[in-house]
Amino acid sequence: MGRHGARLRWVVALVSVTVAVLATVHRYVDREREWADGGDTLAVTVQASLPEPDGVADAVVAFGWPEPADNVIGDPGRQSVVLRLRWSGPPRKGHYQVILLDSRVEPARVVQPYAGWDADGGTGSNWAGAYDVLADRYPWLADTATREEPEGTFTTPGNVGAVGTRATADGSLIAVFRLVPGALPLTDPSRLAVAFCYVDPDGDVRWAKRVPVPPAR
Repeated sequence: MGRHGARLRWVVALVSVTVAVLATVHRYVDREREWADGGDTLAVTVQASLPEPDGVADAVVAFGWPEPADNVIGDPGRQSVVLRLRWSGPPRKGHYQVILLDSRVEPARVVQPYAGWDADGGTGSNWAGAYDVLADRYPWLADTATREEPEGTFTTPGNVGAVGTRATADGSLIAVFRLVPGALPLTDPSRLAVAFCYVDPDGDVRWAKRVPVPPAR
């Protein structure tokens, strides 16, 4: 009876370990699939405008920013890009983060965010250490990676940032970005791309979806 009991306990332990391993593998496979295809259930459209510095306020108002937009100003030394994004998909808890990329260089350079407006009002730019995973997961987001300084510290480049908004099922966002000083003038918005990222309520990035920017109409 003692041998039988010991053998039974060994079998139960083996089954428990096997179940745990299979569950871990299943979660890993699901997570990898989410990184690759998580954005497929979300439809995102983008409109872009490249206003002159003194026309940025008019551009955001034309996209739906409520007047007066006196706090949205252009910078004569930096070209501005104004985007209107619309999306539809399943409701989610958490936030979407919008990153703009200048694909005229390789790897694509992050365009610094300046201001944003959604259904809840003004939304500023932000960045969190948890977002560093984007560069590890998506080669086209390599410019979001932290940089190692000569003294051994790690910093996030000043241009790196995103405009956030709630992960509503159907929503819209107006966002303003500024190219780095000295960048070549941009005349074709289709040279840009948007990274539309989902961040869950715990602050963890779940996936990023690359969205092309169409030419200006």
